[in-house]
Amino acid sequence: MAYICSKCKKTLESHEAYEYRGAIACEDHFDEVIEMRDFERNEIIQDEHNKTKTFKGLDISSSEIGKANRKLLKPHIEIASKESQRLREYEGR
Repeated sequence: MAYICSKCKKTLESHEAYEYRGAIACEDHFDEVIEMRDFERNEIIQDEHNKTKTFKGLDISSSEIGKANRKLLKPHIEIASKESQRLREYEGR
């Protein structure tokens, strides 16, 4: 099976390929791919945090207040519940 370096696009045999968090790298670019992948991961974590920080400290349980909050926040809850394209691409789906 052949692999392709995420940085230079060089075709690699299995014994030449390095993998980090789903990204393939050649020996020459392994450190750069690690940095690139960690940067992508941190950006996704921040995006996901930003989608849910609106709810911090709010009651969204089954109580009357929680129900009212859920009704007011319905558009935000819907957005937060959806998986982003960026996350799917990062995970290779």
